[in-house]
Amino acid sequence: MLTDEDFLYDTFDANLISAGILPVRVMLANSAAESVDLKDARFEVRSQAGRSFRASKADQAFKRLISYYGISVYNKAGYKESKNDFAEYALDTKTALAAAESRQGFLFFLMPSEVARGAGLVLLVSRLGSKQSVNQTAVELKLN
Repeated sequence: MLTDEDFLYDTFDANLISAGILPVRVMLANSAAESVDLKDARFEVRSQAGRSFRASKADQAFKRLISYYGISVYNKAGYKESKNDFAEYALDTKTALAAAESRQGFLFFLMPSEVARGAGLVLLVSRLGSKQSVNQTAVELKLN
């Protein structure tokens, strides 16, 4: 989880936390002999109060950012380029993770900024694994 607002501003040219976007940097490594399908993987953040927030697509987070900063006048090419640049930071969950492969990127969670700045956040990851796998992996990580 990134709460260093200077780093976020340097990386995204925006303050994601203030806009209500919690970016969580994730690295996945597959040590299994078979690939891991990430299409059905579920990522969510649970607050100390018990509220859950599912990971959003990068374009939804980008739209929230544009709305927060009140950007309403832009050219289509510039908007598309900025949106694509933002999406490049996102974790690729569309492509299966091959054996011995690792991948990293950001997951974006839309939530009130006061929740994103709060303590006691937990990342829950479920539905990892192949369709044939009976026991799909569930992981729980404390973020702060």
